[in-house]
Amino acid sequence: MKKSVVINFAWPLVLLGVLLAITCLASTWYINRLQADLARAVRNDAARLQVAEELQIALRHLRFHSTVFAADPSPSRRAEATADLHQVGTILSTAKSKFVGEDLLLLEEIERSYQHYVAGLNVTGAVEPGVRSLGELVRWSDERRVSGLLAPCRELADRQQLRMAENLEQSETQTLLAGRMLVGLGLAGALGGLLSGYATARRLSQRTSRLLVRVQAVQAHLNQDVGAMTVEAPRHVGELDTELDLIVSRVKDVCQRLQGQERELLRAEQLAAVGQLAAGVAHEIRNPLTGIKILVEAALRPTGPSDLTPTDLGLIRDEILRLERTVQGLLDFARTPPLNPQRLDIGVLVVESVEILQRRAEAKSVVIHTESSATPILAEVDRDQFLSLLTNLLLNAIEAVPFGGVVTVNSSETPSGMIQVVVADDGPGIAPSVIDKLFTPFATTKSSGTGLGLAIAMRVAKDHGGELAAENRIEGGARFTLKLPVARS
Repeated sequence: MKKSVVINFAWPLVLLGVLLAITCLASTWYINRLQADLARAVRNDAARLQVAEELQIALRHLRFHSTVFAADPSPSRRAEATADLHQVGTILSTAKSKFVGEDLLLLEEIERSYQHYVAGLNVTGAVEPGVRSLGELVRWSDERRVSGLLAPCRELADRQQLRMAENLEQSETQTLLAGRMLVGLGLAGALGGLLSGYATARRLSQRTSRLLVRVQAVQAHLNQDVGAMTVEAPRHVGELDTELDLIVSRVKDVCQRLQGQERELLRAEQLAAVGQLAAGVAHEIRNPLTGIKILVEAALRPTGPSDLTPTDLGLIRDEILRLERTVQGLLDFARTPPLNPQRLDIGVLVVESVEILQRRAEAKSVVIHTESSATPILAEVDRDQFLSLLTNLLLNAIEAVPFGGVVTVNSSETPSGMIQVVVADDGPGIAPSVIDKLFTPFATTKSSGTGLGLAIAMRVAKDHGGELAAENRIEGGARFTLKLPVARS
């Protein structure tokens, strides 16, 4: 199955899977983040609750040991009370780094009350006489109650406990919500898979139906040429292969018939080309033979024969040379000589071809202008064949222009990396009746000539990997454009 077909049908499922994966990952990350934040808050609340409870216990210890010290102001009792003072101070210092907001304000209030309470204990001052009676000890203890300190400490602990309970409840709520969300995503994925599968199956069914319609249309066309052929609607997609195999087999039969017809047409075209070639050769050979025959018959008349004068002999020689040129042109056109490519400068070859035809141009007072690049334009060409191509184009241009005409030859390298040689003249241009078949054999408007020169030039251009085109210029005259690839470095 082609990748494009798979992609065309599978992309909804892939897109749905990607969306579900992204949603699950985002939900998991968000839930983990909330759980981490709640866990951190619960840990902080638990730590603050522990500090508040430790503070209450330390204050109770301080009250007990200070009361004992008041009854028995011995050094050991003072050390116990002093240790309690130090512990309470440490707990208050630790609490300042843990509490924030209203809790910190309440802690500062507890610290002020604690300083006032410690000042009344006189644990670190001069040793007072011990309280001897029980009544005095009770009165001393009642004057220094710690309940004023324990009440805000309990409130501080209650706050932490309440906040911790709220965070735990929020965590349970979020966990329940996350579970429901994941269940919902699972159900949404299942439902989306069903809908996407249904949509894919529907699209596949529609495509199958459209394909069946096209197959039946092809069958209707084939019925006209191949014969009756029945294509039934398949019960499922697999049966469509059988119907297509039937169509393919019939199409193969049609293709074989068409190939046979093409071979017959090609043979007919080849026979037509041979007939055209024979007609052209007959025309080109018959005319010189007719002139030679007339002169020879005149010399061989039984009564009053005429001698062959030097003029007659020169005419016979010219006609024989004409026959020789015709035969040589046919040989050049028929054979395909092997190429001997060399890296040559096209500008130099253009100059050589102009020098070859310079006398012919001077005989008609034709001026040949050459325009070439200052730098060498290198191409891999067969020197003799390429010179033959250029001289053919130049000779046609010289013969086409009137007396005193101008022929221009331009050679350059195009931006696309091709070599371009343009031969233009200011003659009458190419006749509309010939321009479409200019490069076919025997297509010519000259009174003499075989019409093989341009056909040979086209073959040489193609053999070198180039192309040759002809057109009429807007300002008058004809223009032949030859394009060749630049020599590889």
